Amino acid sequence: MSPIKQFISVLTCLFSLHIAMGQIHCGLVEIVPNTTESALLTFDDFSSYSGGITINSVARIRVRVEDKAIVDPLCSWSLTMIVENGGVATPADEWEELLQYGSGAGDNPPISALEVRVRNTCSTSPIDGVFQSFTTDGDLINIIEPLLAVTPAGSCALNVNGPGSYLTNYDEFNFTVDIRVTPSFAYNPGIYQLNVRFHLEENP
Repeated sequence: MSPIKQFISVLTCLFSLHIAMGQIHCGLVEIVPNTTESALLTFDDFSSYSGGITINSVARIRVRVEDKAIVDPLCSWSLTMIVENGGVATPADEWEELLQYGSGAGDNPPISALEVRVRNTCSTSPIDGVFQSFTTDGDLINIIEPLLAVTPAGSCALNVNGPGSYLTNYDEFNFTVDIRVTPSFAYNPGIYQLNVRFHLEENP
């Protein structure tokens, strides 16, 4: 077996979307389309291990929030990323192991090896354009924090969270998701999986 082949790793990221139902202040809160996206990263040479792999535009989060027929001025929303590593047997700070190559004498990839960047044209999120890392299963990163004062759509400002839509306010309500993974030769070669869930919710 060549030295390169000893370090083959395949990392799969699943991006799923979740919407909290039962609106009190808003008439509609949704991500369109509400589907799962996946990205497959294969590390099979030294350059990919040392330089990492970045995938731009791996997913797009399109938000749509509408008022009720009688407008409630408290209609606003939050958007969060949550990481999940899959199983009870998986340590809280590691990717879920699907298949391991070799004896497994090293470490499995940590959750922190995945970096996620969320961006849009208006830079509405305080973390816009900056890669963020998770540390443990269930860790979350706010894109638009909960319980902020209402910032109306159309202002192209920080923390826009009032009613609006990617159809009418595209630059504020459309988020592009990029990912980056830089592995280590110390990690066990194999196939691993990690889930990132995007959670859109009306503020209470």
